[in-house]
Amino acid sequence: MSLDNNKAFTANLYLNGLPLVLNQQRLKLRLRDPRITRREQLDVEVALADIGGSSFVTLADHEDDKPLLLKFVPHGENYVVTAVLRGIYEGWRLRIEGGTHHLSVSDNAPSDYFSISKDVVSKVGLADLAPGPSYVRLVSETNKKALYRAEKEGKIHFKNVDPNVTGHPAFNGAPATFVLKIIDKPTGVEE
Repeated sequence: MSLDNNKAFTANLYLNGLPLVLNQQRLKLRLRDPRITRREQLDVEVALADIGGSSFVTLADHEDDKPLLLKFVPHGENYVVTAVLRGIYEGWRLRIEGGTHHLSVSDNAPSDYFSISKDVVSKVGLADLAPGPSYVRLVSETNKKALYRAEKEGKIHFKNVDPNVTGHPAFNGAPATFVLKIIDKPTGVEE
C-alpha cells in the first residue's frame, strides 16, 4: 500500500490547552525570554545544538505559543505524520525512538505509522472526524498503544508505553487525549 498525498491533511494537536511543539520551538522561545539567566541561556544553546535534545515532541510553555503543524498522510488505515516547519526539521517524520519510546522527528529513520482513535472507534479516517476540533488519541502502530504524556527531569515528552512503571492506580496511567484541530483538508472530503 502506498502513501496517498491527495488525501493528506494538516492539523495541530493540543493537550490540556497547550500546543504540541518540537522542543526546538520551545527552546528558541525560551532564548527570547528577557528573564533568562546566563546559565539557562547556555543550557538552552547546548540543547539546541543537539539534535536529540531538540527533535523530541513536547508541550509548549504557554497556551499562545505557535503549535507544530503536522501533516497526516494516509497509508491504508494508518498515517505517516510529518512536521511542517521551516528550517532543519521540515518534512521530518514522527517516529517512536527505539530504546526510550519517546515521540520525536527523524529524517533518516524508517517511517513509523500512527492511527487516530476516537471514543470507542479504534481507527478513524478524516471523514469520520466532525468539523471543528475533536478529542482523539494518537496510536503508535509499532506496538498498537496510544501515546502517553510522560515527564522526566522536568522535560515533558510523549511515549507509546505507560510511564507508570509501578502499576499503582494512584498514578494516572491513561493515554493522552489530544484535541485535534484540522487546519487544511483535501477537497472533496465531507464536512
